[in-house]
Amino acid sequence: MWTEEQWAVIEPKRMSSVVVAAPGSGKTTVMTEHMAQIIAARLIPAQRILAMTFTRQAAEHMRQKLRAHKELRPEDVESCAMGTFHAVFFRALLEADRPVYPVLTQRDQYALMADAVCEVLGERRAVSAYELQSYLTLHSRMVGGQVPDIDAPTRKILQAYALRKRASRRWDHDDILLASLDLFQQPCDPSIRLFQARYILVDEFQDTNLVQWNLLTSLLARNEALGFVVGDDDQSIYGFRGASPEFLQRAVEALPYARQHLLTLNFRSDRSILRHAAQLIHHVKTRVHKPLRGVRDAEGVCQAYEVTDRTEQWVLAHGLLTSAVRRGYSVACLARTRNQLAAAWAALQQLCGTEWRVMANRMEFRTFHDSKGKEWDVVIVLDMAVSHDVNLADADEERRLIYVAMTRARHELHAVVPCTVEGRPRRPHPFLHEAGIPLVKASPRGRRLRFEIG
Repeated sequence: MWTEEQWAVIEPKRMSSVVVAAPGSGKTTVMTEHMAQIIAARLIPAQRILAMTFTRQAAEHMRQKLRAHKELRPEDVESCAMGTFHAVFFRALLEADRPVYPVLTQRDQYALMADAVCEVLGERRAVSAYELQSYLTLHSRMVGGQVPDIDAPTRKILQAYALRKRASRRWDHDDILLASLDLFQQPCDPSIRLFQARYILVDEFQDTNLVQWNLLTSLLARNEALGFVVGDDDQSIYGFRGASPEFLQRAVEALPYARQHLLTLNFRSDRSILRHAAQLIHHVKTRVHKPLRGVRDAEGVCQAYEVTDRTEQWVLAHGLLTSAVRRGYSVACLARTRNQLAAAWAALQQLCGTEWRVMANRMEFRTFHDSKGKEWDVVIVLDMAVSHDVNLADADEERRLIYVAMTRARHELHAVVPCTVEGRPRRPHPFLHEAGIPLVKASPRGRRLRFEIG
């Protein structure tokens, strides 16, 4: 059932593990099975095990898998502590009787940030959700250890936001982690469950920022605990939040008695998709070097198409979607931004006509970031064009982002390159060339849009 690589990770052992896993290699399944084997072997008591994830859904999925495991007793599974980074440390703050405050919803954050913008700029105006999210992202980057090069008005806006939070006695998620750092400056209270953990596991470790790294290493040291972290530095795509692949790369030196394991077998994608994805990611300057090997014999499809404009892009996408659905394939349209997806949705709805309801139930629309952790038989990547004077500020993060989009596909990967967008000339994204993806000129025929959506 398990490959030799996987069993080397799963096998219970009294040491720390750093697992660097290729996309489609089953890393979360392997981590969950490793937990099960540790519990079943009674190597570490279940109540001394802590597993942390980056989403509630991932934590719940892990718990459900353990509950269904035939070698585990229900009471052992319920004894394990599992949750997101934020939930685990928020619970510890409560147990430590530290002052905690209600956590802001996204809407509340937007409202406070909008007030901060208007206060600093001295004008009442409508502030777009995009602008508000940009400020909140900068704030998270600063908390996460990155100090972006920002101008004086922006810095004042972020300071005003922080003051408004404090005045309203509210927290955002960043405040939970910052307050948790103070737990390690005080004498240890052994009654706090966090400080009872002797085996600490973290999934998706490439999404870790500096504060989370400091929390984990401090916790391992204080508890004299062993660690197990799993991730893929090639899929680190949240640099704008302060996450860095550096922490996964450093983990083997930082964790006690640590050994690095590689999971290199991809069970998801056909050969051509893996070949071009590997060719792209090899251009990243600093990474854990690992092969990307497939188990599937099929060659699959990996193709880029150059079309005149976005209208032709959507006509081509409609044809690809229709073909995939008729063959019973799952299919997704991926794009960088939600605005691009909204435009594609509106155009494809018109092109599908009366078939839209059936088609819409068989396909998904996701941003590159939202697609992470998911997979489809057919993936169509839209708007793979850039302006002629584009300057990719963080080229390696851009490579990783496109790599994530590419490796969502099982059998077919189609990238579409419109030569003009809103009347402005565009050129193929340079990383299509780096990946060696064949580019052909396409002249889609068939149903036409009555208008072009910008």
